[in-house]
Amino acid sequence: MYCINCGKELTGAERVCPSCGTPVETPQATQGQPLHTSYEYARTTVSNDLVTVTCDCYENLGWELTGSKMSSAGGTTALSFRRSRKIKNKAQLVKIQRTMDDLIDSIAGLEGEKTRKATMRAVSLGIVAALVLGVGMCCTMVWSLMALGIIVGVVGIVGCVAVWLLYRSTVASETARVTPRIEAAYDSLATACEEAQTVLAAA
Repeated sequence: MYCINCGKELTGAERVCPSCGTPVETPQATQGQPLHTSYEYARTTVSNDLVTVTCDCYENLGWELTGSKMSSAGGTTALSFRRSRKIKNKAQLVKIQRTMDDLIDSIAGLEGEKTRKATMRAVSLGIVAALVLGVGMCCTMVWSLMALGIIVGVVGIVGCVAVWLLYRSTVASETARVTPRIEAAYDSLATACEEAQTVLAAA
């Protein structure tokens, strides 16, 4: 007997799963039906933006969503699935699932590229701008160089404004660069889903 949420093996005496806390369903034997259906279980962790597409992909592979848990930090969600062990053409489905997982990881990486370079540039320029602004304050308050301090301080303030402009422009250019690759990955996912449906229908 296994937990319907996390797949942990149970002794049969528990009322809740000791691993995830899910209430244990006691199977009822009915005439002409087996007492227990055997399942296999899978877990995957994806970014919150990709939860829906991941669930759709796994459902096309015959998986059933049994639980989801959003991380308090990191912007990710852990998904739990189950599928009957009696499913046919499992080897083909496993191969398609690996392709889907690779494509989903690729999309997540490409989404991250939209802001990665912009963040690095903005942080670098922000540090320089802050240092310049600090020098300006020192000129004014410590070294009694009021005119020079004002000029240097204005340069630092302009640099701080430039950080925001640089971030936005870099994000826009990176988004334009990676968007075609993201769309191509989604097209490949759609093709993989169609292939999985064909395999399940042939079972």
